Amino acid sequence: MIYRIVRKVRNIVHHRMIEPNIRKSFAECGEDVCIDRNGDFYPLSNIHVGSHVSIGPDARFWSTRAAIYIEDYVLFGPAVTIITGDHRRNIVGKHIIEITDAEKSDEDDQDVRIGKGAWIGANVTILKGVHIGDGCIIAAGSVVTKDVPPYTVAGGVPAKKISDRFNDAELKIHKERIEK
Repeated sequence: MIYRIVRKVRNIVHHRMIEPNIRKSFAECGEDVCIDRNGDFYPLSNIHVGSHVSIGPDARFWSTRAAIYIEDYVLFGPAVTIITGDHRRNIVGKHIIEITDAEKSDEDDQDVRIGKGAWIGANVTILKGVHIGDGCIIAAGSVVTKDVPPYTVAGGVPAKKISDRFNDAELKIHKERIEK
């Protein structure tokens, strides 16, 4: 009984106080954006979110110099991780932990883009430089290291194409309907 009350109070505090502050702190944030509890977004100023986006619980969106761009109508399952940076690995005489942000190259930090209408499943990890095309579905537990073409179903470690989401005729009808 007490657990249920505590859970309700935590949900109320999150949705009325924490979530609005996160949305305001993003570089951009559209309308009807839902951010579930226990997310970790750093820095908020590097994250651009479109409209009608739902970010599941326990999300981790981390960037350094690069940005994260999330277009409209994107759905994230729980525990999705997006990381736009990498550690420099080729400096002789320094441990990786000793390498500073100033010593990174442009290749070490690259934007991540999630296309309109994508569905990112639970526990997916998306790494630097990846562009997930419009309408993609990324299977739960996948690690996305390369671009995913529009309307593709991809999954695995590393993620690979599983199938097309629609055949040509279905894709034409789908695009006509969503553009109305």
